[in-house]
Amino acid sequence: MTKQSKMQSQSNTRERGVALLFCLFALLILTAVTTSMIMLTGTETSVNYNYRTEEIAFFAAKSGIYEALDRMQQGAPNSIASSIPALTTTTTPGVLYIINAGSSLTVQPWNPSNAYFDDEFCHEGYSMTGMTAPSPDVPCTTVPTGSSWYTTVTSNSPWSGTSTAMPYEWVRINWKQNSTESYLSGGTTPVTSYYSVNSGGSSTTPACWNGASEALFSTGGVTPAFTRCENYLTCGAAPSITTPVLMITALAVTSNGSRQMVQAEAALNPPTITVPSTCTTSDAYGFFAYGQGYSCSSPSFQFGGNATIDGYNSALGPYNPPTNGGTSLGNLGTNQGMVLVGSSTHVGNVYVPDDTSPGPPAVANAPGSCPDDFSTNGTPSYSSVKQSSVMPVPTVYVPPDASSTNASSGTIVPGYFQDISVSSHGSLTLTAPGNYYVDCITMGSFGSITTSPSNKAITIYLTGTGCASSPLTMNSHSTINNASGVSANIAIIYNGTGTLSLQGGPQMCAVINAPNASAVFGGGSNFFGTIMANNIDDHGGVNLHFDTADTTVPGVVASTATATATGSYNTLAFHSLSY
Repeated sequence: MTKQSKMQSQSNTRERGVALLFCLFALLILTAVTTSMIMLTGTETSVNYNYRTEEIAFFAAKSGIYEALDRMQQGAPNSIASSIPALTTTTTPGVLYIINAGSSLTVQPWNPSNAYFDDEFCHEGYSMTGMTAPSPDVPCTTVPTGSSWYTTVTSNSPWSGTSTAMPYEWVRINWKQNSTESYLSGGTTPVTSYYSVNSGGSSTTPACWNGASEALFSTGGVTPAFTRCENYLTCGAAPSITTPVLMITALAVTSNGSRQMVQAEAALNPPTITVPSTCTTSDAYGFFAYGQGYSCSSPSFQFGGNATIDGYNSALGPYNPPTNGGTSLGNLGTNQGMVLVGSSTHVGNVYVPDDTSPGPPAVANAPGSCPDDFSTNGTPSYSSVKQSSVMPVPTVYVPPDASSTNASSGTIVPGYFQDISVSSHGSLTLTAPGNYYVDCITMGSFGSITTSPSNKAITIYLTGTGCASSPLTMNSHSTINNASGVSANIAIIYNGTGTLSLQGGPQMCAVINAPNASAVFGGGSNFFGTIMANNIDDHGGVNLHFDTADTTVPGVVASTATATATGSYNTLAFHSLSY
């Protein structure tokens, strides 16, 4: 072997195995790529699975919101409308939980040690004993003291209480506060800020919905103050009714631990309410006794003395039967018991709420024994007996009177007076029009009060201060002259429980609105107009002439009523929470 051949042979020997190394290195790269692809596929599968369970939790929580929105309606099957906490400013803020525990699960959102604890409620803006709120990005760890702050109902979603139940655990319903929505702001030095309904309002003022936007609850500037969004005044300005804004929060947790909490704001559309533009009470039944504290066995309206109740229409001129006047117009009514006494007592239409018991005589629309509200003693006559609706007792407002000025004679102008006391055969003229605020009125025999000019209206507000038992006393043959013959030109308003004493044959043409007082007549004479009192006692033969032009009686103030909102709830906002 030549030297050259030997060297070539040695070189070939050194290169042996290089291909194997390249193959092994390539195989290693392929293995790494394959392993990476397998791991990436597993990661994507896990990501997809986690995303899927997160979406399941999200939509499960959302389904809880929808169940609440559906069952909160008044007419819904399994309605929870009556279980929603009282949404008033005078009650402790409350919470309603809808519990949807799956099979073998214990769901107690009010228990900090429970797996499904409500760790968001402390951020709702409520100030309740035992509960403190950390920074908005920190879950709650406390709840209010005790258990009276929440109530529960059970979910009625399909398969609730089983292993196949929709995996939302609970829904919470509570009234939104002004500063319910909080967040962190301020960069490197974060501070708690709020998405307030009104940044100028108190943080704990509840929120209401006016049909277009959220607004803070208002007490209405009335006495007693409003306590609900749905409160309104029964007369005067057109009401601006609102409805409570409810926070509906739901938690869902899947079997692998995926957790989603969502929250919605919802409210009913405010109802439209029409109220009278002026505050009056209806005079549907003429001379009327409200009868508080009375009954059919203790009548609130007693009439006799062989007197007459008839009527006329002052819009057609003065009382002048039969041209303008007659018994058929003489309406009288009561909420609790009426008795007519005498053999020559004549009245018109009798209105009572209960006229169904038989006699004697044993017929409807006739006098009867209790519980019939209409009875007779003797043989009085009446045009008809009609069943009426119970008249609610109106709220009458009389401004306070601190005056020390008295009046007894001469001429006075509208204003405040302590007492008006007209002596026997004395006279006093009240200048019209205008309002007179008086504590007590006393008139001696043959004393007179006259308005001038008579075709103008005055209103006398009686406070009863210093004469609570009898704020108006008219003695023998005293008169309140109203030459116009229009009873509405003199209105007497009194909200106390004293007695309006018209004894000895006094005469008057006026409208009296005293729903809590007693009106006692005697002595034989004539009263023209309308009387609305708690009880009326006319045994003394005073003829009552109802002015049918008085369809309403002044002196009433608006009372507070509560509107009822119905229909479906509007979803005002929806978002996810990070708890």
